Amino acid sequence: MVLAISLCLSPGVARAERVSQAVFLSAVGDMVAEWAPRSAHGAAAIREEYRPYLAPLALGTFDDIEKGLATGGLVPFPQDSERFNVLIRREGTNPIAEKDLPHQDSYVAARAATIGCLLDVASRIKSGPIEVTSLVRHLEYQHELVGTNANATTDVPTHALGLAFDIAIVNTPLRTVLELQDVLRQMSEAGDILVIAEREQLVFHVVPQASRLGWYADVYARAINAEPWGRPVDDDRFSFSTPTVTATIGALQPMPAWAAEWWAAYNVPVDLPVAVHVDIDDPLVIDPAATYPVSGFALLSELLSNTWRWLSPLNLGYPAQTAWPVTPATSSTIARLAS
Repeated sequence: MVLAISLCLSPGVARAERVSQAVFLSAVGDMVAEWAPRSAHGAAAIREEYRPYLAPLALGTFDDIEKGLATGGLVPFPQDSERFNVLIRREGTNPIAEKDLPHQDSYVAARAATIGCLLDVASRIKSGPIEVTSLVRHLEYQHELVGTNANATTDVPTHALGLAFDIAIVNTPLRTVLELQDVLRQMSEAGDILVIAEREQLVFHVVPQASRLGWYADVYARAINAEPWGRPVDDDRFSFSTPTVTATIGALQPMPAWAAEWWAAYNVPVDLPVAVHVDIDDPLVIDPAATYPVSGFALLSELLSNTWRWLSPLNLGYPAQTAWPVTPATSSTIARLAS
């Protein structure tokens, strides 16, 4: 009954590619019912993954949103949103920042990874733009919504973390809605996102997987610079396979016993090939604790801390341990651990 009333109060629904309201209602009702188990799983996963970081990451007041925008912890959605196949609901029923419309522009924002995730979703939809009805909120705003939106009652308000966006189901052509659900299902099964199909508000509530935050922050940077971004690839650097070292030699220094002969022949041309090898007296020892697979969750508090500083995905700070001594002469050697 709630679903039917919601649709009847939305006159734009019937325009969904000339599909009758009854057909649209039936299709959407079946879809939301089908998503119920997946939505329950998504809600549980969101609580499990993000609850530990609620205290340090939540935006308590509107001032926190403003500070985030000023320091880069939050980023605005690009003004030319339609270029990215996205419509921002700024007016009409349930627009963004409906309870704080004078400051609406500040709410059309989120963490860089969240915006990157949204852009990735939108890029996969071919039948038309998707409409976004909510991005970042603060906790005080979230509490105001409780009276009118049952979904706002949650112990992990991901909108107040800047980590969620809502995509409208109503007022969207039916073929776009069906294509959208297929895209979200595929991305969910690939481990990219967590999704809840909200029956009351008739939106898809989308949160990026914690393990994809670095990837989606890079997607945002690439999209803003009009660069392609491809698809995420699971990082296998933390597997338990035998590690190898790839090195580029920047300098060589002779052993003391050969130093005099070496420098005496400095710059003397020779036609003999030179073979270089490394003898390792002791086997490579790797601390299992240092190489245990690190999830994105362990990096989350640093990636999204309330200092508003993001760590680059290329600067994760993993320890590189070697069993042989490194002399100043080889300090320019560039080594990369790969599994």
